[in-house]
Amino acid sequence: MINKIKKLFKVSSIDLLVYSMKESTKLNIDVQNYSIQFQKIDENKSRYFIRIEDIVVHESFAYRKLFIQKLIRTKGPTIGDCKTIDAFKGKSIYPYVINYIANQELEKGAKEVFINVSPSNISSIKGIEKAGFKPFLHVKAKRFLFFYFKTEFTSF
Repeated sequence: MINKIKKLFKVSSIDLLVYSMKESTKLNIDVQNYSIQFQKIDENKSRYFIRIEDIVVHESFAYRKLFIQKLIRTKGPTIGDCKTIDAFKGKSIYPYVINYIANQELEKGAKEVFINVSPSNISSIKGIEKAGFKPFLHVKAKRFLFFYFKTEFTSF
């Protein structure tokens, strides 16, 4: 409990690439017909996942609002916290799922869908671009509690 409180009062560095998708994009990849399941967690968060024989091989989340969106002055759902188990990496599941989520959100009326990634996460960046997302913004900042400072934005 004390460690959680200490973490709240620690200044953290933010270094994010923000990607966006404005129009539905059909994937041109060879991927098995995995069944994507949906679970609404709460008003802000939904879970999309692929289960094979009682094992969740991939999951991604869609958020209605994230605090960082205010910082970068954007509105729209954001995909995040994506995980694929090792045995299923390299099979285009990640781009398949995030493309599916983005297209669902756009069909529901979102004008733009976002996904954030660390610049050092090369495999995720490749998957994001394969899914049809375009680079939008590079954000560097310091954060204390809910406050951002020393912010730098680089547009693409």
